[in-house]
Amino acid sequence: MSYINNYYSLKSILISSITAAFLLTGCGSSDVENSTDFDNNANELSTEPLQETTTISGQLVDSYVQNADYLCGDGEEGITDVDGRFECNSLPVHFKIGSLKLGEISTMPEDNQVFPQDLVNVDRNNTRDPKVVAMARFLQSCDDDNNKENGLHIRQHVKDELIVDEYFDADSIENYVDITVDEDSALAHLMQTTDFTDAVHKAKLPPHVKDALLTPTLILTQDVKNTLAYMGNEERLAYDVYNKLAESFPDNMQFTNIASKGETPHIQTVQLLIKKYISDYSEFTNIDMDELGYKETAITDMQAGVYDISAIQNLYNTLIAKGETSAQDALEVGCMIEVTDIIDLDHDIALAEESNATDVQTAFEFLRDGSYSHYWAFDKGLVNMGITDGCCSLGVIDGVDYCHSEYPVNEHGLNDDSHSEENREKMPPNGENMPQDDMGEPKGHQYGRE
Repeated sequence: MSYINNYYSLKSILISSITAAFLLTGCGSSDVENSTDFDNNANELSTEPLQETTTISGQLVDSYVQNADYLCGDGEEGITDVDGRFECNSLPVHFKIGSLKLGEISTMPEDNQVFPQDLVNVDRNNTRDPKVVAMARFLQSCDDDNNKENGLHIRQHVKDELIVDEYFDADSIENYVDITVDEDSALAHLMQTTDFTDAVHKAKLPPHVKDALLTPTLILTQDVKNTLAYMGNEERLAYDVYNKLAESFPDNMQFTNIASKGETPHIQTVQLLIKKYISDYSEFTNIDMDELGYKETAITDMQAGVYDISAIQNLYNTLIAKGETSAQDALEVGCMIEVTDIIDLDHDIALAEESNATDVQTAFEFLRDGSYSHYWAFDKGLVNMGITDGCCSLGVIDGVDYCHSEYPVNEHGLNDDSHSEENREKMPPNGENMPQDDMGEPKGHQYGRE
């Protein structure tokens, strides 16, 4: 059964659920969900005593360079791991392949990535420097499987044979190893890696998500690839629906906050996964409308309410029709979106885990954590309107249970037993300090799949 067919039932369930819930109405004041910045959490003063030494960690990158030697400023030695990672207690850090000295860094780059540009002491954007291109050709030619896309594992025999104790000489690379990569190919790959690393560094994502993205590419099954296309559309749909409902119900600040503070980094997360794995949209088999190609497009430049998967297009129309009926319907759409999204992400995470796509799994878990938090935000909005049971008031519709007191929350939110009277009393007024995602911000989400 194809990936899309796996979701026909979910899409049907949600649309039936929306139709069944359409007659639900409510009145009363709306909720305001405040959000905090990820940076604010990071800047809280620590009461821990200062440590005498601080571990300096980074990655050696063209693709991620494994099995390179490094020497720390305090004399400690190590070998870069499968992700090109190294750790030292002091600078400078010297890098070598066998006895051949690649170069050193006396200051860690801001993004903790060490490129050939850094080792030859030129600007990161100066990828065309002859020394940089020569080092890229050399490193890529040392790869044990000649596949630079999945990381550069330096062949051990190359290290063993490089016994010359000298600094890297761009004019002598033919003497170091059999050069199998031409200048154009080496440069294209280096530029691609530099661009991707820069995009990850600039994205406002939690460190553990960035760390997952900054790893060698893996072999994705077609089903996992298709989750990227679907989730890319799905994240945008959530952003668009919440922005649209914010226009209709401006007093319900959940919609604005979740769209701007939550959906934006989540769209970026999926964009980065697509950028990492998909070179051409023809690799997707579940796009059935005019291809949008939003891999490199700024979120503000994406056309709202237009998608390249028909199931998402139909869902957008259905969700907006219900949500614009009343403030209560709008919040109920939020509940239904989040529950259905969690169902989708549970499925996608299982697919990623089965194929050992750990970076995709980590990214999707980040999205799911946001949906948990937003479920409680919409639940709180309904409670403030006088709908005592919040999202639970929807009950079970066409086999989907919208009451999920077991959904986890973080320290900003409620305990798991959120529908107990005790925890209702703990809820702050107007959505203050409502549950938030890994970034300390609210996160909004999605719908059923076909």
